[in-house]
Amino acid sequence: MQKFLFIFFFCIVSVNLFAQADSTRQANYDIDSLKNIYGNNKKLLKDFELQSLIALSYYPELLNEHIRFEYEQINSTARTTVTLISIFKKINKQYIIYINDDILKTGFLLKTVPFNAQVAVIAHELAHVADFKRRSFFDMVWWGISYLIVKQRTKIEMRTDQSTIKHGLGWPLYQWADFVLYHSTANKRYKKIKETKYMQPDKILKYMHQLNLL
Repeated sequence: MQKFLFIFFFCIVSVNLFAQADSTRQANYDIDSLKNIYGNNKKLLKDFELQSLIALSYYPELLNEHIRFEYEQINSTARTTVTLISIFKKINKQYIIYINDDILKTGFLLKTVPFNAQVAVIAHELAHVADFKRRSFFDMVWWGISYLIVKQRTKIEMRTDQSTIKHGLGWPLYQWADFVLYHSTANKRYKKIKETKYMQPDKILKYMHQLNLL
C-alpha cells in the first residue's frame, strides 16, 4: 500500500513539476547584488554567471572559497578538481569547475538545457567543492583512488546528489535528471552513466520526501 501511495504521489508531482521548476528563471534577480555577496574569489563564465551565483547562494560555507569556472572538452557535463598546488593545503584550496564545450563528448551542451537544470549541474559540482574543502591531502588521495573504482564512484556521486538536495536544490536536480534521461539528445554512453551512477528522478523525489522537503 505504501509503495502504491508513493507511485501515485510521484505521478501527481511529475505532472505539476515543470510549472514550478522554472520559478528560478522567472524571478527577478539583482545580479550585481548576488556578485557582491557570493562572487568573492570566484571567476565565473559569462554564459553561466547568474546560474552559478544562484547555486552559490545555497552554499554559504563556500562564500570565500577560491573557485573558477572554465570550459574544457570532457566526457561529462561538468567536473570539479582541486589545483595541484593547493591540494596540499588544509585551508584556502583553489578549485576549478570545468564545463564541457564539446557536444561530441556528451551529445548536448549545458547551455541548451533548462535554466534550473543548469543551476542543478553547477550545484552538484559545488557539493563536490564542499566535500573537498573538508578533506586533508591524504583524504583527497583516497578520494581519487576510490573514484577510479566503479562501485565507489557510484557511491560518491549518489552522496553528492544527496548533498545537493540537502542544500535545498532538490527540484532543480529533479529537473536535470528528468531532462537528461527523457528529453535530451544525450548519447547512449552518457545516459547510461546517468542511469547507473546518479540519482534518478523517482529516487530524488523519494529522498526529498524522506527529508520532509515535499
